[in-house]
This record gives sequence, C-alpha cells and structure tokens, in this order.
Amino acid sequence: MNKLESLRNYLCAAIPALHADPQQLKVFVESGHMVGLGGDTLSFEYRFTLRLVMLDFAGSLDLLAIPLMAWLSRYQPDMMRNKETAAKGVRFEAEPLSSDKMDVVVEIDLTESVVVTEDVDGAGRLRLTATHKGEPQYPLPYATGDYTQHPGAKLTEEWHLTPGLR
Repeated sequence: MNKLESLRNYLCAAIPALHADPQQLKVFVESGHMVGLGGDTLSFEYRFTLRLVMLDFAGSLDLLAIPLMAWLSRYQPDMMRNKETAAKGVRFEAEPLSSDKMDVVVEIDLTESVVVTEDVDGAGRLRLTATHKGEPQYPLPYATGDYTQHPGAKLTEEWHLTPGLR
C-alpha cells in the first residue's frame, strides 16, 4: 500500500514539528479489505482505514488539517469532490494534555487500486505484475510552496506543501 507511506512522508515534510521529530506521528492501518474487481484479471482494490496518531501536538488543529486536505485532494480526490464520501471519510478525536498540547487521532477511509497483469518473462515463464494505479489528476486548488497562518498580526502556524512528494 503506497498511500500509507505517501501520506506519512507528506505530513512529515509539511508540518515543521514533524519535520523536526517524525516520531510524533504514528501511522496504522485498520479495518482493511482486499476487494477483487472481477473480470479476467486478478486486479483488486485495497479499502482500508488509515489511523494517524499525533502525539504531543502543539498549535492549531488547522496545522494538521490543511496539509491533510491538500494530500487528499491529490491522492484521494473523491474525498474532496464527493459530498457523501467527504462527510464520512475523515474523522478525528483530540485529547488535551495541557493548555498547549494534545494527542490527536485521525481516521481516514482510503482506497488503492492494484492492476495485476500477466505476461511472460525472458525465460518463457508466466509472470504476474502488480501496478498501483494512480488517482485521477485534477488541478490543485492551491499553489505549492511555504504557507503561514495569520489570524491577526502574529504569526502562529506554518507548513510546507512540496510538489512531487510520494
């Protein structure tokens, strides 16, 4: 499953606290299913709930939510374009630890398509190849680069949306 590593890498690059200490972010897969797509191939789809656990998270939850939404718009676009999927697809809980820190748990329903093809290798043996199919690409709703959040004259948050992260 490529999306697990992709999202982890994206968030660690986008959120300065994770860039400094990636161990604050734990990533798990829960409730996974492999669903055959039928037809004449072994192609299938992973359907799973990805669980992100941010430990000792300081700052506005926006600092996590905005890069997450940016990643979803690229790698799970139905989560941003389908109102029914969007309404149920991302859930979170937060446990305050102090006045400025909390543990945050985010659950995201994801899918990842795998196309399985059959061919013959150089020695004449049958071979199966699995290719993880990418998502449809839509124009990004934002520019890539460095961002800051200013709820007034004071700089409170920043994150980095880097093009090409996988």
